[in-house]
Amino acid sequence: MQYDSFKEWLAGRGGAKNSVNTRSNALRKLERELGQLNISHSDLDSAFSDDQFASIRISLDQMRDDARAGGTVFRALFPESSDPLNRIANTKAWLGQYAQFLSGAAQNDEVRTDDTFWIVGASFGGNDDQTQRFVQDGMWEIRTPDQNETTQIKSMKIGDRIAIKAAFVQKRNLPFDNRNQSVSVMRIKARGVITDNPANGQSVSVAWDLEFEPCEWYFYTYRPTIWAVRPGSELANRLIAFVFFDESQDISWFRNHPSWAKQYGDDRGPLPKRYWIEKTIVAGRDDRLEGQNALGLALWSPQQSKDGKNIYGNMLQVQAGDIVFHLTDNEEISSVSVAAEVADPNFVGLEGSEWSSQPAYRIPLQDHQPLVPPLPRAAFLETDPFASELRELASSGVKGLFFNRSLALNQGAYLTEATPTLLSILSRAYEHQAGKPLPFVESDNSDAPDQIRTTYTLEDALEPLFMDKETAEELLILWRAKRNVVLQGPPGVGKSFAAHKFAYALMGEEDPSRVGFVQFHQSYAYEDFVEGYRPTTSGFELRPGKFVEFCRQAEADPNRTYVFIIDEINRGNLSKILGELMLLIEGDKRSPKWAMSLASGRAQFHVPANVFLMGLMNTADRSLAVVDYALRRRFAFVDLAPNLDSPKFLTHLEKIGITRAVSETLISQIGRLNREIVGDTSNLGAGFAIGHSFFCGAPTAGETDRTWYNRIIRTEIVPLLREYWFDAPQKADTWRDELLIAQ
Repeated sequence: MQYDSFKEWLAGRGGAKNSVNTRSNALRKLERELGQLNISHSDLDSAFSDDQFASIRISLDQMRDDARAGGTVFRALFPESSDPLNRIANTKAWLGQYAQFLSGAAQNDEVRTDDTFWIVGASFGGNDDQTQRFVQDGMWEIRTPDQNETTQIKSMKIGDRIAIKAAFVQKRNLPFDNRNQSVSVMRIKARGVITDNPANGQSVSVAWDLEFEPCEWYFYTYRPTIWAVRPGSELANRLIAFVFFDESQDISWFRNHPSWAKQYGDDRGPLPKRYWIEKTIVAGRDDRLEGQNALGLALWSPQQSKDGKNIYGNMLQVQAGDIVFHLTDNEEISSVSVAAEVADPNFVGLEGSEWSSQPAYRIPLQDHQPLVPPLPRAAFLETDPFASELRELASSGVKGLFFNRSLALNQGAYLTEATPTLLSILSRAYEHQAGKPLPFVESDNSDAPDQIRTTYTLEDALEPLFMDKETAEELLILWRAKRNVVLQGPPGVGKSFAAHKFAYALMGEEDPSRVGFVQFHQSYAYEDFVEGYRPTTSGFELRPGKFVEFCRQAEADPNRTYVFIIDEINRGNLSKILGELMLLIEGDKRSPKWAMSLASGRAQFHVPANVFLMGLMNTADRSLAVVDYALRRRFAFVDLAPNLDSPKFLTHLEKIGITRAVSETLISQIGRLNREIVGDTSNLGAGFAIGHSFFCGAPTAGETDRTWYNRIIRTEIVPLLREYWFDAPQKADTWRDELLIAQ
């Protein structure tokens, strides 16, 4: 092998000296022992020329499988090793690096399509990092796993590769131009091989690679604790090659991937224009009256408040071309400017000011023009309907406003983003005052392009779902076009579970803070959903309902997608609950120009363009009325059916410990029952079929797969059948006897 040249190549890729020596020496030893692997070549270079290391990889795979089974074939290559699985895995990874060195191309053919690679978290409670303990103790565990996590841990196999990660977002000091946008980052902190699984659903033993050097991976990340990554998709293949086979990440490829190109790609368009309100004192401040930092020539602020809080963070969000309105001396919006550049973080507070010599931000402005006439504070904070609308906006939970619920100005609120609602209120107030709209304000910006940070793909959503990709893609296309969809289906098809997965896929990242959820019932009312009076210590106060609060949150973040899920949407009195929203939720009514007063008459409201609705409906509940045509026109309806025949369902049953015999009995018998139910069109039909979700939970401790199956039949399926055939109980009993299996 080309020992010295390979060492230089590794060092040039950022490898530390110890790591470079370890890898080079390991491959040189492998070269000397090729005969032990029954390889006819005398050196690695000729082996690569012959079959690109295919024979060596096959031999190493056979050695790994033997070691998994407790064999000792590995001693031919690693005679003193007490950690053969890790040694074999590392040798394969380093062999792939040498192949890349020889060919100049990535070499990760050693990944088998049936392999699972685990990328897991190591923090208890979100901030108690256990990585060092895990590495020292040769193990990994999770505290209080949920049912899905328990199932995943039980499915981890001896010999599977595993890595510890920490996922976060980063905005500065990135190795590429991120356009001042936050980027999803995953720091890989440790890497190893699973050596034992006690099947407790909580922990595994791991041989950690002590030579591994932590590194950062960008864009395609995952925040939940356990990520089962399987080869197949290009994104997964590149991630596996980076984490487990030491390939470098092609940042340019990811920047220009359709998921991220809109924000970071070479052909990215301009960012949507944003609007800001500077609340500043001018009178008595020389720096604001003249010079290069005068009003309209620059924004400047300290980087932190006197108590160390980051209340000036909005300065870093301003982009060139953004519009800035100037609210001066707490009296009036007196002028408007255009941001010329982004903030300079190296600026120092001006001498003579109370922030002298402190770290500060400065944003140069241009095109300053006075507002003629100005907009007095009283015209929007003391004049209805604008004052009532601003009061409701402040009460809805929107953060960072320059005013509070009492319509007094907030101390220290230097720079506020004017969201579409706030901008619409101020512009209408100015038009009422001056007979014309505010300058630079477009009449409707609802068509501004969304910026979606895609770190959660459709493939991620489909991984735990028993649904084909084509159907899922059609659902997302329909949802984006209509903005409102209803998932309907019989009990047990996983509507609630699927709804959250599709919400994350639509949003492009797994962010529960941007998913709203409510369940309708017979007592649910307009006051709960839209707005209503709530008791306080001094009487009653008008408060926004859950959906209005959610829309205000979404409106303050217009460049990201928000999803609101309504479970059991057909259980409530929809006309009573929705009221004016029956119009406002329509896909073509999502802009401020369609804003209308709610029942109180005190505030204008519209549903933002970045809010997507998903309703869930049980088609087997006889107690519910048929959904009226007004709602059907506003929602697209998508059927979810049982997927007992899906190969992924059979794989899931195997993972939770169900034998092939019981799995085949389950699929056959429930399939036969469903054909009976679907065929009974006079009483039941497809909307009453039995879903796969009844059988997704793992057996309890000490429970055999047959006992597990019979328990579900007796306690969940049979009661449902008795409800279905309430007028023919003998039919339900007959099916009970046919479904149960001998212990």
